[in-house]
This record gives sequence, C-alpha cells and structure tokens, in this order.
Amino acid sequence: MDKQALLKRYNNKLPEDVAQSVSKFEALAKKPGVLDVKLLANFGKDVEMSLEHGMDVYRGLIIQLASDYTVDKSDRMWFHPELCRGRSMYKGGDSPKKNTDVDAFNSSVGHYSTHSIDDIGGLDSSQYTIVDTGASKESNVLHDSWTLSLAPMKTIYSDIVKQKVAQLSQSKRDDIAKEHNAGERIMNSNYNMLYSDGRTYHFYNHAIKPSGSKALINVSPLIGCAVIEGDKYTESDMLTSDTYIDVNTLGEKQRERAYVSCKWKGRNIVNTFTMRKPIENYKKLLEERHASMYRMEDGVFSPNPVHNKLPTDIVLFLTPKPSMIPADAVCRQHIRDGVIDFPATDENIAKLMQKHWKTLISKKYVSGNSLILPRHIVEESL
Repeated sequence: MDKQALLKRYNNKLPEDVAQSVSKFEALAKKPGVLDVKLLANFGKDVEMSLEHGMDVYRGLIIQLASDYTVDKSDRMWFHPELCRGRSMYKGGDSPKKNTDVDAFNSSVGHYSTHSIDDIGGLDSSQYTIVDTGASKESNVLHDSWTLSLAPMKTIYSDIVKQKVAQLSQSKRDDIAKEHNAGERIMNSNYNMLYSDGRTYHFYNHAIKPSGSKALINVSPLIGCAVIEGDKYTESDMLTSDTYIDVNTLGEKQRERAYVSCKWKGRNIVNTFTMRKPIENYKKLLEERHASMYRMEDGVFSPNPVHNKLPTDIVLFLTPKPSMIPADAVCRQHIRDGVIDFPATDENIAKLMQKHWKTLISKKYVSGNSLILPRHIVEESL
C-alpha cells in the first residue's frame, strides 16, 4: 500500500485517528482481488457520507481491483457512493442563484476570478463559472443495487458505461452553467470515477486523472479552485475531513464573505462544507504543482443536511454568536436570539439534566431537590 502522499502531509507522523483509519486500508489491501491501494494527501473520513449512510466512508484514495472482485455493503468504505462527479469551468457567467439545483452534499456553483499583470503592469481580471456536482440520485440507486447483488467490478464498470452516468453528470453541470449565462466549457475534471485498463479496474475516490497534464481542483469552498499540473493522478481537492474555520473569530468582511457571498438552500446557518479548512500543507503542494488560482467571488453551495447528526461540540463551534451574524445572512431567528438547536440524544439529554434539570423540567414537577411525578412515569423509568 502506498501512503507516501499522506505521510508527506503529516511530516511522517500520522495522528492517532488517521493511523487507525490507515490500518483499515492496510487490511483491505490484503483482501483477494485488491491489487493496489494509494492513500492521497486528502485522505480521511467523509463525515457527511458516513453520517448519511451509517458507516465509515472514506475519501482521498485510488484502489486497483481484479475484474472478479465483488462488492458488498462494507466496500462502501472505499467505493464512494457519489459516483462520476466532476468539476467544470466555463467562461464568464452571472452570480449564482440560491435556488440552483446542485447535489445535497459538497457541491457548488460559483463565480470565480483570476488575476494577472500585463506587459505594462496593468492588472487583468478574468471571470469564470465553476460548477462542481454530479448525478447523486442515479448514482445511489446503482450503488445500492451492486452492493445488494454482490456485483463484480466487471459488471459495475459495464453498468456505469451503459447508464452513461458520467455523461449525465456532465450534462447537469452544463445545464447549470447555461442557467447562469456562462460561455463555453474550457475545462473539466472528473472524480469518483471507475477506469479500466482492459484487465483490472481503478477507482479514483476524490482523485483525478489529469487531462492534458492539468486538473481543476477545489482548494476549499471559501478560498476557491486551482488548476494544477499533474501526470497520472492527483487529489480532487485539498480539504480536511473535519477541521473547520472558527466562525466566531472572523472579521466583519470575512463574515460577509462566509454568510452572504456564500449561499445555500434552507435557513440553517451551520454548513460543514463551506466552513471546512484546507489541509495543513496546501500552499506548498499548490506551489509544487504550479497552481493557477481562481478566487471564489460568490457561490451557491450544498447545505450538507446532517446538522441533526453532528456532535454537539461541532454544532456549537459552527454556530456564530448573534453579534457575529451579518444582517443580510439567511438564518433562523432563534439563532439570532442566541438559541442553539442540537440533537436530542440520550447523551446530550443526560449532560443537560445533570446541571440544568431544575431549569428544564416544568416547575410543577419540582419541589426543592425532589421530583413530583405521576406514578406510571416513575415505574417506567425504573
């Protein structure tokens, strides 16, 4: 198993949680039919997909498999459910519309700019539309059918080709670009793709096979995208798994950028996609790959609807204090009032009751340090 890119990210010292994840893939690499595993710099748990599917789903790897390797539900760990996604760049375009239909998770359409200096020192600015989404509904149906039927890789590859999943995904991106009056498509980079070399199969999980030695990657939602040089493969993004911007340390202009320039469906101000940080050494990697940067000016992003499944500390960390919420930000009123909503798990309720039970329980059920409760409730709780 090749983990050099991941080791480079962490200066050869993997954090304990990352090392535990790596051990799962070391075990996977020993399975019959698994020919090679590469863990990339963006390797880590896909938080949203893991919560959505109730099991650990990982991102940032390339795996080579024999044609007779069969998949079951456990293979979702590496066989990412959002197949045949892509990131396309178009000339020009208007500012994104909030009701734009991108996939529910980790997708976007945005207005981006790049700057250069001409021969006499003038500053040139060019505008682009970048669309990053796929065909998640169609992909999920196929994915479920394969894991239930224990399909071999040969059949899976054939189904993807027959169903034209990659073409459908590209068509959706083109339609979104057209809605925003963008011009011609000048670049596209696909990821979560299954390739065949004629004998074996290669799954590029949040990895890109560069076209013409170039790839369009996502540095982070708030920073923007980059065109980098690459040969056989490269990461599709520079994102961490679960390291987020501290929203309550942002300055006024930064808050406007995070909550007004960036939009998503609904009124939930917590968004695990837009607030995700890039990996620690992203600047060095971009420099090594001769990156051309495309700054995000404004965009529409996925809402990542897993708020009710997130740990309470993450919900709190990603919820700005009332004084930090811009006036033009879309937000539920109770958040502006300083009220937090978070999952009502047994653990959360127990912690709250330990310190605040007199406040949370109606006064008619409390007398001093005693509870005055109907007999049947007491009986059921014992």
